Amino acid sequence: MKCADATPSQMEGCILTKRELQCLEGLALGLSNSDIAKQLGISLPTVALHLSNARRKLEAKTREQAIAIAVSRKMITLNDSE
Repeated sequence: MKCADATPSQMEGCILTKRELQCLEGLALGLSNSDIAKQLGISLPTVALHLSNARRKLEAKTREQAIAIAVSRKMITLNDSE
């Protein structure tokens, strides 16, 4: 089953972790992986892993597509005032 086709009761395996969402939000705000790592206090490879996992779960081909999917599903927002 694809996450894109999942019903609400099937979404459990498609839910992003807090860190995956934080990394996607940073990316959406234009931060580099290095900036995201510094902001979250995690290593650069860990940021890359979280973004890769988010892309896989969202079935996105690119980072930009992952952001678009997450925004369209209201998983993240594009403003930094929150």
